[in-house]
Amino acid sequence: MPPIAKPKRLSLTQHCLRSIQQYVADNELGPGDKLPTMQEWAEQLGVSVVVVREAFQALQALGLVHIQHGRGIFVRGLKDTDFLDMIAFRHSLESLTLEETIEMRGMLDLAALESCIARATPEGVERLEHLLHELLVDPSVPGVYSAKHGRFHRAMLEVSGNRILVSIGVPLLNTFWALGWRQEIQDAARACEYDSDATHAAFLDAIKNKDFSHTRELVDRHLLGLCSRYGVFPCGNECESIGTLSVLAKVG
Repeated sequence: MPPIAKPKRLSLTQHCLRSIQQYVADNELGPGDKLPTMQEWAEQLGVSVVVVREAFQALQALGLVHIQHGRGIFVRGLKDTDFLDMIAFRHSLESLTLEETIEMRGMLDLAALESCIARATPEGVERLEHLLHELLVDPSVPGVYSAKHGRFHRAMLEVSGNRILVSIGVPLLNTFWALGWRQEIQDAARACEYDSDATHAAFLDAIKNKDFSHTRELVDRHLLGLCSRYGVFPCGNECESIGTLSVLAKVG
């Protein structure tokens, strides 16, 4: 008889973490709702406050709760979350490179775009058209966060039809902006005369036409040609120039 794998034992902190998550789900708590105090959790679960604190620190690192000293613990909304605390736990944020940041965003944009092309419903397309119109009326400035720009990309994730992609993708979008690199992005945008309106319109055209033929090129264009400039995914060193590299080569 082949050996049977033994189930892994969960630590007290993991049990506590799951109890908190179950409490939020059972009570249908949403962004801004207040959770019981750490002392109350410790008493209800029969564990030490130290264990409860570790569980909440893990949830805060994932961006799921916000601990406000003196006020309490609150549920965070997905649109407000990022992975900075989790990343900073393992890496110095100053050590992260622009290449890594751009590649992360390129991976996310490509997954969202191709999923939308494959699955977007007429209602989803109509939603994106409305958000694109808002962008055209008030274009975003490259390197400067725009709420309208953020809504368009969050909507792409939701229109993709994959809830896991939404749950991971929205915090990743927020992390991309929170990491900075605004000056570098602004410089690249000026160098290639970036047209934000045309780029987002091209995303929507590909979605409406179910066109997978140039998704990587579109993502690189959206990211100012930086994927091909640095040779990172989704382009890599073999990526064809999209007409911006000759200008970008003069930057830096």
